[in-house]
Amino acid sequence: MSLHIGEVEQAWKKLGMVVVNAKDRLAKFYYQGTLILMTKRSHGSGPIEGKIPYLIRQQMKLSQAQFDELIACPLGLPEYVRILKQKGWITESSKPAPPSSQSPSAP
Repeated sequence: MSLHIGEVEQAWKKLGMVVVNAKDRLAKFYYQGTLILMTKRSHGSGPIEGKIPYLIRQQMKLSQAQFDELIACPLGLPEYVRILKQKGWITESSKPAPPSSQSPSAP
């Protein structure tokens, strides 16, 4: 499978992934403030070939069909979160703790 860098970037943007330039181009997916997963690609332009599309898909915890839907646009953020929940990557413990309703007591 060959992908164009623009397709991957568009998919990351659609999912609200935080993209950072480092040694590679890193994309981090957060759910309610908690880092759930991270993937990366090399800098540059043009096609992404070889095993790299497979590795990106695996790091994003998607099947080939789900990844194809993500690239083709039917799969969006709500569906992606549902998939990650079904696979156990997002759990109740992924949610930040609610603020404490108790105020600290004065000495």
